[in-house]
This record gives sequence, C-alpha cells and structure tokens, in this order.
Amino acid sequence: MVSDDTEDDDQYGEEDVNCNEYDDDDFYKSDDQFDGRNQISDYASEGTNRTDSKEESFNSNVVDSPCGKTKLWKPIVPKDFMPDVNAIYQSLEEAVEMYKLYADKAGFGVRLNTVTRFGDKTIKKRYVVCNKMGKIPNRSTDTLDPEGSGRNKRNSNFKITDCKALIKFERLHMQTNACKIYEFEENHNHPLETKEERRYSKRARRLSYKDKEFIVRSSTSNIGATKAHKLQASLQGGYENVGPEAIDYKNFRRKVGNIIGDKDAQLVVDKMNMRKDEFHNYTFEYKCVDSVLNAMFWADETDKLYYKEFGDVISFDATFRTNKYGMIFVPFTAIDNHKRSINIGAGLLSNESIESYRWLLEAFLKAHVKHPQLVLTDQDPTILQAVEAIFPNSNHRLCMWHIMKKLQAKS
Repeated sequence: MVSDDTEDDDQYGEEDVNCNEYDDDDFYKSDDQFDGRNQISDYASEGTNRTDSKEESFNSNVVDSPCGKTKLWKPIVPKDFMPDVNAIYQSLEEAVEMYKLYADKAGFGVRLNTVTRFGDKTIKKRYVVCNKMGKIPNRSTDTLDPEGSGRNKRNSNFKITDCKALIKFERLHMQTNACKIYEFEENHNHPLETKEERRYSKRARRLSYKDKEFIVRSSTSNIGATKAHKLQASLQGGYENVGPEAIDYKNFRRKVGNIIGDKDAQLVVDKMNMRKDEFHNYTFEYKCVDSVLNAMFWADETDKLYYKEFGDVISFDATFRTNKYGMIFVPFTAIDNHKRSINIGAGLLSNESIESYRWLLEAFLKAHVKHPQLVLTDQDPTILQAVEAIFPNSNHRLCMWHIMKKLQAKS
C-alpha cells in the first residue's frame, strides 16, 4: 500500500524534540515538575544485579546499559500490564490508554510525541514517550562577567534527562482503526517514582469532577479554597487520602473566577430566566441600573400556593449585606396552619431606598396579584413609605419582636 505520509513532529532521537502534542487533560508528568517538591526516593535493596542497591527504585531493577557506562532502570510491573510487541488493539486510544496504565504502575509520566499521518490526515503512527525524554539544553553561565552581558539564567532543575523509554504504535491500514505495537523500549536512564512520590505526581493531584464540584459549592457558602481542602481532608480521614494539594484547590478556584469574571450577575439572570421558561408558574423580575444588576425578585409555584392559602398576614425583613456581593436579601414569609414560617417569595436589593422597596413590592404584587390584609415590618422609614404606596388598603403594623428588642435596649 502506498500512502502520502506526513509527519507532524520531529522523529525520535533528533536534537530538537517537539512536545506540542502533549495534552494536559489526558497525560501526566512526574512529580519532579512541581516546584518545592524534593525527591524522597526510598530505593529497595532486593532484586538487583548490582551492588550499589541504593540507586534502585522500589519498582525497578538497575541494569547496565549495552556499553556498560551508564545505569538504566527497568520497571518491574505485573505481566498483565506489560506491553507486548506486535500486540493488536482495536483503536489508537485504547493502545495509548494501555501504556498510560503501564506507566502508572511503573512510576513514570508519559506524553504524546511524534505522529505520522496518512494522506487523508488520519494518524498512521504515534509515539508515546517518557516525559523526561529530550535533550538537556546548554545553560552555561559566565559567573565571572561583572556586567552580566549575554548572561543566561542559571537553571539546574532539569526536568528532562534524554530518557529513551518509549512505545511506538502503528495502524494496520487506512481502512481500520486497529493498531499494533511495533517498537517498545522499557529501560529508563533515571530512577522511577517511589510510592511516596506518587502522591505528589500530577496524575495523583488531578482534580476529579467531585473535587471541582466541592470547591464550587464551598465557594457559594463563602468557604475559601484552603478551608475547602481542610474540610475535604477531614471528610476523607486525613490529608494523605486527598490527592490534590491545597494549591490545586486554589488554582482551580482562581480559574473559575477568571472564567466567570464580571459575568456572574448575568449567569444568575440567565439561570432564573431559564427556570421561568421551564416552569409555567415561576416568576422572576429584575432591574438593572447602568448595566449593573440593581434588584431582583423571584417566587416559584409553591410560594404562590402558600400565599393563596395563608397570605392574609405577611412579613418581610431585610438582612444587612450578609453576602459577598453586598446585596440586601429580603425574604417574604407567612404562617401556615401549623404555625410554621413559610416562604412566599424573596428578593435582592443593592440599596434600601424607597424606590428599591417600591419596585420590590410591585414585583411581589405582580406575582401574587392580591393584596395582603396585614403587613408586618420593622420601623424602617423607607419600608413604611413603600408599603403605604403599594399596599394602600392593607393594614401595616410593626413587628413585636423588633419592638421588644428596642425596649430592652432603651431600658
């Protein structure tokens, strides 16, 4: 079969290694790529063919290179996870997933590298390499140069060791997605990750969907990322049972904030309007001033049913900016036949002006139609004027709880 092959990356072994095929969501790197993490390797002393067993990882044997000048680390993994040359897989994705699982068992990270394509741009060959593959750059520094002209930044924390471990997959032909392994190099020129180090690897620290959901829900309850991480550790029985670190929680929370930005008010309005479209008897009203959300009111079908049966006497009171947006929450409540407080609507206001309360009560009346017979509030003068204007036929009385509280303060 003749095909018009094209290559997207440089071939393995050339000096300029291009790793732009690396996908952060699907592939992972080893923990030495995280700043502030010291190698704490604990090498075993059994199962080696060398006397210097301190150099050996718990999951690898140290062997001599063919020339005998360097040491190589050969992973020790169960046979069920070992790649087999000429083994056939149903798809390239399945083959790559197999190598990822093998790498996880062995204790090293992988990344996508060279890809060769057929003439129709579908993948013909794919290399998956150790994440320490690549030539170590020359970063020499002239420390005797007093002016520092042409001086390169010293960096001794190399993340690559020119490791040659890799696996090569090839599709059988253009008409199928099946592929096979046609080359496999298992020896590494660096120690593999120990069990202690795996806890800090990128794969172990990756946030799951539940972690992300927990961070977002904690944020809505005014719980920061660091406290959320402590809470998760408490729920899981210790920090060792929580894969991601506190910094990972903080980074994700920052990303969410960057995505939302100043569009959080619009997200709320869109969500409320979606509910209004989906639920027949759902009421949502909002007001903007200079493109800024100024006030909003909502009531669902249950609230309306409660008001229809128990709406003769209602009460509402404003909290004082207890949320992170500094808006005033105004719940409307009534009493049912079991003498329990029930919700019949709620609103958010940016200020406690007469105009804001008038708008809120108009939205309340639009949702429930009928006027209440008795309205209980505190002694706020802006509320008094708004109630008289919107509910002229309703009796307005001051809440006894507020009266008794002020009497105690004055006595």
